[in-house]
Amino acid sequence: MTGPVKVRESCRLCGSPDLIRSVPLANVPIISPNVGISDTGEGKDLEIVTAPLDNYLCRTCGLIQLVHVVDPSLIYQNYLYRTSISLGLPEHFRRLAEAIMENLALVPGDRVVEFGSNDGTLLGAFAAAGMDVQGVDPAKGIAAEATASGIPTVCDFFGQSLANSLLADGGSARAIIANNAMANIDDLADALHGVKTLLAPDGAFVFETQYALDVFEKKLIDTIYHEHISCFSVRPIDLAAKRFGLAVFDAERIDTKGGSVRFWLQHRDGPRLRADRVDQLIEQEMTARLYDPGYHEEFGDHVEHLKQELRNVCDEIRSKGQAVAAYGTSVGCAALIHQFELEAQLDCLFDDTPFKSRLAGPGYDLPVHPGERLAQLHPGLVIILAWRYAEPIMAKQGRYISDGGRFLVPLPELKVVA
Repeated sequence: MTGPVKVRESCRLCGSPDLIRSVPLANVPIISPNVGISDTGEGKDLEIVTAPLDNYLCRTCGLIQLVHVVDPSLIYQNYLYRTSISLGLPEHFRRLAEAIMENLALVPGDRVVEFGSNDGTLLGAFAAAGMDVQGVDPAKGIAAEATASGIPTVCDFFGQSLANSLLADGGSARAIIANNAMANIDDLADALHGVKTLLAPDGAFVFETQYALDVFEKKLIDTIYHEHISCFSVRPIDLAAKRFGLAVFDAERIDTKGGSVRFWLQHRDGPRLRADRVDQLIEQEMTARLYDPGYHEEFGDHVEHLKQELRNVCDEIRSKGQAVAAYGTSVGCAALIHQFELEAQLDCLFDDTPFKSRLAGPGYDLPVHPGERLAQLHPGLVIILAWRYAEPIMAKQGRYISDGGRFLVPLPELKVVA
């Protein structure tokens, strides 16, 4: 890749050139709050580099995707996000590990490989049950920390070459897992070839990812940013699996991250029967018009409507001489700042577990305060960008509310809470 951003001209899942721009979205910074700047300051100039976040629809297989692809080494080598800090995610991973062990009848000594394994939270549950675990993650610091904590982790991107090495070193895997990682991979063919190579004859590849039908139905625009370059649904994965000698034998719609899907794949001649809900989900997608460009246009119109509503509320507060703040500095929260064009509307940000003391980007530099300072600084309005956690956030801010403070929850529909 030459330069920080390349533009794809074909579908990353099926290779078709028949892509159409289905949802025009804002140009946003290519470097998110998840990305650390090196001690030497290298990469700081990239904070002001932007690229389009437009969604494209493949009219051959139906995959929804971004075609502007940021060099993954810029994003992941100095990655900051740790799975363990996400509210509720460690518990979700424990339940997922139990489901995989039960459904695949895993026994102590079986090999479990996860790519995009981050700090090893998920693999830790398998290790505790006596499994032979192997993590793969391109973030140098996180991979080293996971290894030091007892979860051996290769610092690399997963694909055919690495799968060959892992197979030679430790044998095939009865379970290969990718949690919220497949959406971040540009060369999906390389990843799926790697899965085919490393997977044991009776093994399964299990991956969770944001579900496109939930994104569109619930207007989850905070899940669209340059780390998430694909938005998966069942039909495209079902079609693609066959090309790689694999087969989808189950697909589950789950609540994680506002709406996700869990795929279960095996070798094409694998031992498991296909669950009825695979075809039921495909039928739901077709009924909802998920692959209809007109449906995508309606989604884009809703985003524009929400943006205008939000700006009107902000203008009203600022016209009274009061400050407007936002709560949440995660990558999804930053995505909302950009999509709603809030950069010039905000005076500061609050977060309970901030990665950085400031959130900077093209034309703005916003201070980030711990949530405990909200009552003291008392802005006239706080927009809860971390809207999924609105209830626990507001529950901590009784003093701010009793002093007349107001919260605004922007999704799935705009709501002001006094």
